[in-house]
Amino acid sequence: MRIATHGVVAVLAVLIGIGIGYYLWGLQVTGLTGQLRQQRSEYEYRIAEQERRIQTAEERARQETETRKVFEGQLNRVQPQK
Repeated sequence: MRIATHGVVAVLAVLIGIGIGYYLWGLQVTGLTGQLRQQRSEYEYRIAEQERRIQTAEERARQETETRKVFEGQLNRVQPQK
């Protein structure tokens, strides 16, 4: 009888230990999931910021090209090239 009681207690202790382990593992997974969401949000913000910078640089380059063409046209009117 004593062996059976000790066996049942040991099995219950193992099951409780496994349950606590899964619970703690679940807490860690939840924490890691939150960290991943935060990092993903930060990376998406950085990507969006870089895309805005690229668009601004492209617009600036386009404007500079147009300005250069206008200046070259005016220069050709003042001093025509052969």
